[in-house]
Amino acid sequence: MTLKFFNTLTRQEEDFRSLRGKRVGMYTCGPTVYNYAHIGNLRSYVFADILKRVLDYNGFKVKQVMNITDVDDKTIRDSRAKYPELDPMAALKKFTAEYENYFWADLKKLNIEMPQKITHATEYIKEMQKLVKRIFKAGFGYIKEGSAYFDLQKYIKSGHKYGNLINIDFSGFKAGARGDADEYEKENVRDFVLWKGRKDCEPAWDFKLNGENLPGRPGWHIECSAMGEAELGCPFDIHTGGIDLKFPHHENEIAQSAAGYGADRPVNFWLHNEHLLIDGQRMGKRFNNFYTVKDLEAKGFGPLAYRYLCLQTHYGKPMNFTWEALQAAGKGLDNLKQLAIKNYQSKIKIGKIDEEFKERFLAAVDDNLNLAEGLAILQEVLKSDLAAGEKLATILDFDRVLGLGFNDLSPVIEENVAIRDQIDLTLLPREIKELAGERLVARQNKDWARSDELRVQIEAAGFAVEDEKSGYKIKKK
Repeated sequence: MTLKFFNTLTRQEEDFRSLRGKRVGMYTCGPTVYNYAHIGNLRSYVFADILKRVLDYNGFKVKQVMNITDVDDKTIRDSRAKYPELDPMAALKKFTAEYENYFWADLKKLNIEMPQKITHATEYIKEMQKLVKRIFKAGFGYIKEGSAYFDLQKYIKSGHKYGNLINIDFSGFKAGARGDADEYEKENVRDFVLWKGRKDCEPAWDFKLNGENLPGRPGWHIECSAMGEAELGCPFDIHTGGIDLKFPHHENEIAQSAAGYGADRPVNFWLHNEHLLIDGQRMGKRFNNFYTVKDLEAKGFGPLAYRYLCLQTHYGKPMNFTWEALQAAGKGLDNLKQLAIKNYQSKIKIGKIDEEFKERFLAAVDDNLNLAEGLAILQEVLKSDLAAGEKLATILDFDRVLGLGFNDLSPVIEENVAIRDQIDLTLLPREIKELAGERLVARQNKDWARSDELRVQIEAAGFAVEDEKSGYKIKKK
């Protein structure tokens, strides 16, 4: 079975081939850290995580880059409101760091693997400025009232196609119509801002462009183009994101990269997940249906139940969330794990992976991430008459893709030993996972003192934490 994905760029399923042999460059549009991530946002990251795991499962070496938007209209607005006593730059850093920590904690609870590279927009200002200069050198930029803009009319007249990812009506497009906001409504085609001139009480960076001093900060769209090229080159293999980002954000990314880097197809495959609906309608605070991981936990649901629910709906279809559906998913996942537990009441050795089941599972997930079929095959394995050791090996192999926590059924599964006698075969205690997730964030922020404090708390509870390149492992002491 050939690995296939639906490519938004070409609007069809295509066989996947990496631009660099078995190496894959994958860019995931990360969060704007001004609030808690809601479950609609998190569906996008579950999808990207599954995609990366499937690529790994197929033997590719994936470098996933995820950006953190820590400077934009919303982060500036809300950081000023929360910390009016601080310098604007200090307020921005403190505010965004808080919500970034919440974000990583949520991803850990959902068993989403950490990306290989995390890029903060504020750490790539020079790269963004270089790209703006290249766009101007190519003749597709202009300065107006202290800000730099992308000239769409010149870009289109030069023979470049705009509207690759979505059908756009250009009939109302007026040359010179500009947009300063980082985000704007669909179908509202206009020249977009590359570099925003400084306003009062906003953080700013110095920038000299075409002989003019333009203190300010980058526009939202330029951030991803510059960071993607800096870490993955141009072109690279895969770009993921929610369907709401297709236009204008991703469309403008293509235009910027084509103009500045000379790559008409800067990304080979664009993959977008569809919207999450709440009881059949769009999610929003005005509808009082804005839910976070904390909201799920407050109602007694484990985050992995939400992951399992996401896997049941294809990423390319809208997903309707209801509390009843989440409850059913939680019960379904518990039933799968209980079925697994019944097979392993004593010490056994891990056997060989059943090749027939593996071949069928691989064919399902390689068919544009058909996880629903993959889950059905998992249930077949659990109910089959395979020997216990072979069944365990096959389940753990499938869970490399599914990420449903079957490895956590035992605090320790050593290389040649499966689940042991007299061990509570449940997930690790929630408080231990939360402490470990908080410690991971502390290590990423190089807060070694806090990291040591959290290690002591974990060990005092009877567990040991071992740091690994991709994260960490917890063992029962």
